[in-house]
Amino acid sequence: MDVMLAGMDGRSISRNIKENHLTSSVPVILISGTHDLVASLHQPGAPNDFVAKPFDIDYLLERIEKQLAE
Repeated sequence: MDVMLAGMDGRSISRNIKENHLTSSVPVILISGTHDLVASLHQPGAPNDFVAKPFDIDYLLERIEKQLAE
């Protein structure tokens, strides 16, 4: 999910997903070209991973596979 969405913030959506006991196990990967989220990956409600734009599609697929394997 992108950090910058129309009228929304992907970081807030990630936080909502992670704080809800029904969805907390759903892996979230945030994508952004303007925000460096690596430092915030260990905060409460943080996404499981972060990919910076521009990115290689193979790299993104690797990150997705890693999250689905955990």
